[in-house]
Amino acid sequence: MKLHSGLFLICAALLRCSTATEVRPCPKSKSKALSTSDVSISNCPKNRCILKRNTEASIMMKIRPERDFQELNSDIQGIILDVPLPFPGYYGTSACPHIYDEAGEKQVGCPLKAGQTYTYKNSFKILPLYPTVSLEIHWGLGDKEGDAACFQIPAKIKA
Repeated sequence: MKLHSGLFLICAALLRCSTATEVRPCPKSKSKALSTSDVSISNCPKNRCILKRNTEASIMMKIRPERDFQELNSDIQGIILDVPLPFPGYYGTSACPHIYDEAGEKQVGCPLKAGQTYTYKNSFKILPLYPTVSLEIHWGLGDKEGDAACFQIPAKIKA
């Protein structure tokens, strides 16, 4: 019995590692850095996303704001050669419809309370007009006063 429960725990840990995405903190953000277990992006099994044009990628992120947020806006950009380019249709849009309870089951929206854990769930289309290029993805959620959460990750868009 101990062998079966130990094997189950190892398998669960490996599965968790395989779906987690290694992210880096945003250079200018004052929000608490997210850990590998806080972010999961489809097609990003480790530390580099491979995004294929004409597909859709999903993201799930645990956030725990350090202050209250009445509104939450998306700051989603691709950085190519140090030039930030907004992702059309996502940059500057409200993130509130994508905020769920900690378990990710019930949509709760905004406002967000300091110290409470939420799950952000969204998906984004890799449009055919995107160039095939290596880039840095910048994904921030916040308001005019600062970020509730922010991360960056290297990515490659493929045909």
